[in-house]
Parts: sequence; structure tokens; C-alpha cells
Amino acid sequence: MTDEKIYEITMHGRGGQGAITAALLLCEIAYEDGYRDVLSIPKIGAERRGSPIKAFTKLSRVREVKNYSATEDADITIIFDASLLPLPGVADGIKHGTILINTNTDVDLSQFPPECKIYTVPVTDIALDLNLLASGYPILNVPLLGALTKIKYKDEQGERDLGLHLESIQKIATKKFGSKGELNYQAAIKAADQVKEIR
Repeated sequence: MTDEKIYEITMHGRGGQGAITAALLLCEIAYEDGYRDVLSIPKIGAERRGSPIKAFTKLSRVREVKNYSATEDADITIIFDASLLPLPGVADGIKHGTILINTNTDVDLSQFPPECKIYTVPVTDIALDLNLLASGYPILNVPLLGALTKIKYKDEQGERDLGLHLESIQKIATKKFGSKGELNYQAAIKAADQVKEIR
């Protein structure tokens, strides 16, 4: 069956964590993996390190993406920093779909709708272990995209993954980051291996 869905993905991060770059990289990776139309939409608040920011990605295998506005009801939500969850518009803005959270601690599941699938992955720990840093801060974007290759999305048509592959991450990371591309790829592999479904 042809997947005609346009997947809408919201990324919540802090300035300097790489959420904007992750949205752009996801478009390139998805295109590499056969998506016909891809779109990245950044939404930046205060432009300083640590400030909450959002980025949006829309992916379609068949249909043209014609809506260029920010996503309001994401199919997949990626949380770069669990400390963002209590902020307005983060956990309380999730209505359905799949949630991927960067954390190495327990998550309060009651803050999310009961039908949501929830995954966690300790990408900060992975980046620190591999010394994957920029200006002394852990690089989170590529490892989180590695974890994204292993999660499932569920709707009325059933459960499926996005059809993204680690090999495509390796290709795009090498193209974008040169000598650091392989280290990013190793972090993506570790994240894909360590991601856990908790509900």
C-alpha cells in the first residue's frame, strides 16, 4: 500500500542544541530515502544559547507539501531537552502521535495523551561519551535522528516506521560535516541501539 501521508514533525530544543539543523538534515535524509517532497520550517525565539526554539519538518512520499505554515498537531514530536516539557506549548501542546525524548531519567507519562507512543533515548550521554561536542556542548541532532530511524508511528491505518535508514544518515552527515561526519554517524548508531519504547 502506498503511504500517501504527509508526516508532520515538531522539534523542541534550546538554542545551540541543533534543532534547526536537525530539521534541515531530516529533510535531506528523507529525500535520500525516497520521500518526494520535504520541507523544513524554523521558528526561532530569542536568539541566544539555551532559549527555547521550535523547528518543523514535513515529509511526503507521494503528495506535494503545499502547507508552509508551522505544524500545530504533530505526528511526531522530538524533545531535545526534557527540561522543556513543563514549558507552555511543549508537553501540553501534544495531541496525538509519537514522542521521542532525549533523557536518561524517568518521564512522567501522565502529561501526555494516553494514545501517544513514547520513546526515550539518552543522546546527551551518548554525545558526551563520544566527545561529540561543539564549543564544549554536546551535539544532539544527528544522534536523535538516528533514534528516529527506530521508532514507530501509529494511526488509524496501523503502525509503521518512517522508512529512514542509518546508511542515509551516514551519507548526509559525511557530506555536511566532513571529518566529523563519521563521529556523528557513530552517535546515531548508538542512539538507534539505545532508544526505548516506554509506552
